[in-house]
Amino acid sequence: MKKRSRILALILAVLLIVPLFSFAADAADDPYAALKEGVGYVAIGDSFARGYGAGGRWQEQIYLNDTYGNYDCRNVDGSYPNLVAEAFGLNAPDDIRDTSAKLWPLDHDAVSTAYVLDLLGIDDGYRDEEFTYNEHYRYMAERYETDLRYFGDPSSLSVDGQSTYGQTGEVMSVREMIKNASLITIGLGQTDILYKTQIFGLGSLDLSNASAIPAMISNIMGMLSEYFDYWKGAYPLLLDYIKENNPDAKVVLVGTLNPIKDATATDDIAIPIGSLINGIMDSMNSYTRMCAVKYGYMYVDISDVETPASVTQMSIGHILSLSDPIEYALTAHPTPHGYAQIAERVIAAVEKDLTKGSGALDRITGYLTVIFDWFRVLFFRAVVAIGSIGK
Repeated sequence: MKKRSRILALILAVLLIVPLFSFAADAADDPYAALKEGVGYVAIGDSFARGYGAGGRWQEQIYLNDTYGNYDCRNVDGSYPNLVAEAFGLNAPDDIRDTSAKLWPLDHDAVSTAYVLDLLGIDDGYRDEEFTYNEHYRYMAERYETDLRYFGDPSSLSVDGQSTYGQTGEVMSVREMIKNASLITIGLGQTDILYKTQIFGLGSLDLSNASAIPAMISNIMGMLSEYFDYWKGAYPLLLDYIKENNPDAKVVLVGTLNPIKDATATDDIAIPIGSLINGIMDSMNSYTRMCAVKYGYMYVDISDVETPASVTQMSIGHILSLSDPIEYALTAHPTPHGYAQIAERVIAAVEKDLTKGSGALDRITGYLTVIFDWFRVLFFRAVVAIGSIGK
């Protein structure tokens, strides 16, 4: 009887131990298995994430797909989400109905934080359709309506006052994507602050009147500050939702950059208007880093990645005079090498988190960096304020 008991105990031990060896083997075979759980990787962002100028076929891959018939083309080959996905062995969907995919890009040019909050049905007191697109950008408003219909949560309001989510019965809502993601990258803020200032501020600049330029610059700085204050309140609403509904997700907050940092007002007027925006950029990056520390997320600094504008040092006047919309768009985006730099930093951050996690030293370093950032931002704002008083 005792011998039989020992045999049964041995069999039970083997049954318990074998799965552990199997799990260890699986982890060794695929160190990124954890990133493939649920829906896998959800990339949220604007044209930086979509990949303007990232690959040789970027125009075809961007403009071919606003009908959702060829979903993998919503990210350009060479965009940083695609490069990250390739590194971790995550496949993009061949079709919007392909639920076996492990990369789900929620990326468009001009996607704002307000846009994503609308898709989630989160009330931030502002609807992105209030972003009054002019005729040239009308397609963005039409796409906004389409996204609400395809991806919006039932609690979201569509343009007719009712949700039309589920009319195809084939796609996940944004809520489903985020709730079931293992890895999320978020690159939002440029549209909320910079793009809207570009349309409503830079677009109205009359650089032929040199005497009026200081007042126009002051107006633009005021718009940047106003839009920054909105984004500062809206951005945590998205992070709160993720933290509450998917606390185990690995989340990477991607910073921003100033693609016109070297630009003067015109070729003849050497006012360093591009560098004046550095203060807002520093504020955005500092706030994003602070949110990463607060929520326990990863932060990736992209402020120094390669961009065409930083190389060519175009003036604002020259950029605004570009008649080719493609050439105009590319001045504000990373080069293919720049996208690769962003991807390398995201990959490094995630791999470090997978292997080591976030230690006490990392958190202390993060807090100290945030404090230093804010001192730098406050100094810049003080300089701007003193300059305004002197006018």
